[in-house]
Amino acid sequence: EALKLLLEGAPGPYRDIVLLNAAAALLVADRVSDLVSGVALAVNSIDQGKASAVLTRLVEITNREVPA
Repeated sequence: EALKLLLEGAPGPYRDIVLLNAAAALLVADRVSDLVSGVALAVNSIDQGKASAVLTRLVEITNREVPA
């Protein structure tokens, strides 16, 4: 339930932690130059539904049967 609310854009502590962790990961990966930019990029990803779409795709891929 918490993940669903998070991906729907609900504010709260879960979202705050996810945004900070995403920002740190983006900074370490040299995708952004600072944490503020990383948070902005993460907010954009969640609010535009991109994060939800990636999770949906991951679930689809992991639920596929592997041919024998």
